[in-house]
Amino acid sequence: MHPRSNVSASLYKRRRASLIKKLWAYFIFVLFFISLGILGLTTEEVRIKDITVSGNISVPAEDITRIVKDEMGKVYLWIIPTDNLLLLRRKEIKNDILSNIEKIGKTTILIKAIDKIEIVVKERESKNLWCRGTPISPKDCYFMDSDGFIFEEAPKFSEGAFPEYFGLIMVDNPVGQSYFKDNFRNIYGLYSGLKNMSFQPKYFNALSEDEYEVYIFGGGKILINNKKDFESQLINLQALVDSNYLKTTSDGLKKIKYIDLRFGNKINFELNK
Repeated sequence: MHPRSNVSASLYKRRRASLIKKLWAYFIFVLFFISLGILGLTTEEVRIKDITVSGNISVPAEDITRIVKDEMGKVYLWIIPTDNLLLLRRKEIKNDILSNIEKIGKTTILIKAIDKIEIVVKERESKNLWCRGTPISPKDCYFMDSDGFIFEEAPKFSEGAFPEYFGLIMVDNPVGQSYFKDNFRNIYGLYSGLKNMSFQPKYFNALSEDEYEVYIFGGGKILINNKKDFESQLINLQALVDSNYLKTTSDGLKKIKYIDLRFGNKINFELNK
């Protein structure tokens, strides 16, 4: 029994030693290719050296490239560079640009060559104004895009240059805030609907998330809430105009004190004497 046990033990040791040698060989092999890969990623030939910017109008290209270079300066595992096409942190670069430059609404990264990328941006368009205070006592105003995103302080404009919106936002710096968030397009559609009906809306004031008032030419107001869809409220208002109870001429608008659309098909209104 003892000779057979010695043979088995010896065979086990030889197999174990052979396995350890193979594992070491695999480890060295893998380490070699990892080192070779890291070396390849750090060579000048594959590093991104040329960054161009297109699509920007008012945002300096230098502001954008600085953000890109800061992100490309980061490394993986303290040694692996990210300034190459293989490990380029595209998502992080896009997020950094959008979060640091509110004027930019969209960005795309194009690969132009092994060492060259192009940053294509689309700036937000100034479609509306959000203003502090109230329509009676307006204060400083800020540009908003068509989605209600506030991105830049606005200079003084002549009245009526842009649709003006008030209310809801209470922070000291509204840049980066969204007015009505995902619902602004409906609010804008309401404003546009009143404009198409010749009510000449001047200001939209959100008294709360649910209650609104629209100031029109001549000083009157239209009171609206979100209990019923805006399209139905506009249809009811148009019916009132078609019945000649209200006129949307300049003289007719001056007579309107208020129109209350908050009670479904029942419309309350009062005219100035």
